[in-house]
Amino acid sequence: MTDKWHIIEKGNPFKLTRIIKELKEYKDLIFLFLMRDIKSSYQQTILGPLWLVIQPILTSIVFTIVFGNIAKIQTPPNISSFAFYLLGLSFWNFFAECFNKISATFVMNASVFSKVYFPRLTVPISVLLSGIFKFSIQFGLFLIVYLYGVIFQGVSLMPNLSLFLLPIYLIALALFAMGLGLMVSSFTTKYRDLTMLVGFGIQLLMYATPIAYPLFAIDSHSFIYKLLLANPLAGIIEGCKFAFTSNGLFSINLLLLDITIILLTLILGMYIFSKVEKRFMDTV
Repeated sequence: MTDKWHIIEKGNPFKLTRIIKELKEYKDLIFLFLMRDIKSSYQQTILGPLWLVIQPILTSIVFTIVFGNIAKIQTPPNISSFAFYLLGLSFWNFFAECFNKISATFVMNASVFSKVYFPRLTVPISVLLSGIFKFSIQFGLFLIVYLYGVIFQGVSLMPNLSLFLLPIYLIALALFAMGLGLMVSSFTTKYRDLTMLVGFGIQLLMYATPIAYPLFAIDSHSFIYKLLLANPLAGIIEGCKFAFTSNGLFSINLLLLDITIILLTLILGMYIFSKVEKRFMDTV
C-alpha cells in the first residue's frame, strides 16, 4: 500500500495571487450569487425591478423641492436641479447599496459559510457586480433626463474630457464600498452593535458627501469645506458632476489622494477579512 502525501500550503492567507486564482476558479459561483442577489431583491414586490427607477426619481423630486425650492441651494445653471440630484444619487446609491450588503456578508451568509467551503470574497464580488447592473439602469435614467433637457428645454450641453474618468470613478466607489464593507462585516461577527450603526452612519455620510448640494455652495476657506474634502467620496462625486456640467471641483491631485485613501482602505479591509474568515463561526 502506497502512502499518499497531501501538501498543505501555509502562510499568509492575504496573498493577492492566491485570492485572484481562487476567484477565477469560483467564477461560476460568483455568477450564481449575482443572479441570486438580483432575483431576491425584488421578489414578492408588486412593481419588482421598477423600484430601481422609482426610488431615485422620488428621492430626486424630494431633493428638488426641499433643497432647490425651499432651501434655495443653487445648482449648476447648465443642468436642471432634478437631473443634478439624479446624477449624484445614481453614484451614491451604487456605493451605499454595495457597502450595506458587503457589511452584512458574514451575518447574512453564516448558514451557507458553515456548510461548505468556498472563497468568502465571492459574495462581496457578486454584490459589486449586482450593484453595477443596478447602477447602469439608474445612470441610464439620468442620461435620458439629461438629454431630454438638452433637446427639449434648451439646456446647454457642457460635458468635458473628464467624462472618460467615469469608469475610474465607478471603480473607486466600488473598491471603497468593498474596503469599508469588509471591515464592518469582520467586526460585526463579534460586535453586533455595528449592524445598528451602519444604516445611521450611511445617512450621515450622505450629507457629508455633496449629493444634495454642490460643493461650490460652501465657502472654500471654511473648516467645513476642508473637512468635506477629507471624505474620499466628495472628490469622486464632484468629479462625476463636473464631467457633465463643467461646474464644480475637479482636481487630479485630489483624485489621486482619494484613490490612495481608497486603496489603503481596501487593503486594510481585505487583510482584516482574511483574518476573521477563519474563525468567524465561533462568534457568529
